Amino acid sequence: MKNLLVLILPFLVLSTFAQQPNDDVMRRAEVMPVFQECQEERFADSPYQCSMKQLYGHFLESVVIDNPIGKKTKCSVYLVVEKDGSVSNVQIQRGPIVDIEDQDEKEQTEKILGKILYDKVSKLNFKSPGFQDSKKVRVMLNFSVALNY
Repeated sequence: MKNLLVLILPFLVLSTFAQQPNDDVMRRAEVMPVFQECQEERFADSPYQCSMKQLYGHFLESVVIDNPIGKKTKCSVYLVVEKDGSVSNVQIQRGPIVDIEDQDEKEQTEKILGKILYDKVSKLNFKSPGFQDSKKVRVMLNFSVALNY
């Protein structure tokens, strides 16, 4: 039994190291990425909060469909802001769920909203990336957005 444990233990340790997340992407940086210049005085000391507010508003206004019925849905978005301000690793973690009785129309609307959202997220460009120890770093962002439909 001891011999079997000695043989298996190194594989367990190696597989644990192999499953660790990519550590060149930070969850939090000293200076978080900035989406756009913030004009609101109340966010003067917190540009990250301003960026989150701007992103929320950006998607609420830019993700539009023909003939909206006047309702909203929320989605969860994940992305990585690269060192040049571009985005990568875009994932829609929770896509749009719409309140439409007709099942075909519901599925079609959810599919259209999801595609538009993914396209808009993929084309984002941040004014400045994240910084850690005065060096540009990759930073992951996970946030909610609202969409009109």
